[in-house]
Amino acid sequence: MKKPSKINDISAKKAWFLPSSFVAITLFGVAYCLSREMADKINESDNIDSQLESHETIHVRQAESTKDSWFIYYMKYIWQWVCNLPIIFVNIYAPYKFMPFELEAYRYQDNWDYCLGKCVKWKDYKKLTIKQKRSLAKQYYRNKTYFPNFIYNNVDPLLN
Repeated sequence: MKKPSKINDISAKKAWFLPSSFVAITLFGVAYCLSREMADKINESDNIDSQLESHETIHVRQAESTKDSWFIYYMKYIWQWVCNLPIIFVNIYAPYKFMPFELEAYRYQDNWDYCLGKCVKWKDYKKLTIKQKRSLAKQYYRNKTYFPNFIYNNVDPLLN
C-alpha cells in the first residue's frame, strides 16, 4: 500500500460491494466506482478529466495532509461522520455531505487544478458547529441546489 503522497494518479475499479446510493469511494488511493464506465473514465488518461476523478483525488491529497497516513485519515473521516450524526434527522445523507472532508471535495471538484495542490480546506470546514451544519443541511435539502455552489454561497461565507 502506497502512502498518499506517493500516489500521483489514482486508478479505478468497478466495485461489487458499493451500495447503489454511492457513486464511488476511495480506499487507499484506488477509486472504487459504481459502474465500469466511471472506472474506465478515470483510468483512460493521466489527466484529471472528470468531477468524479477530481473529487476522489482531493480525498487522496486530504489523506496526505493527515501526516501522510491512510489510518489517520480514515480515523478522522469516521470521527467526523460520527460527530455529524445529530443532523441525520434533517436527511439521512446529511452527516456524510456536511463532513469537512466531503465539503472540501465537493466544493473543489470542478476545479481540476485544486486537487494537484495541498488540500487542507477541510481544516476550516471542521470549525463549523453542529448547529450551523443542521441549519445548512435544512437549507440545502429544502432547495436542493448544485452542492458545490451551495457550499460556495452558503458555507464558505461562514468561515470568514
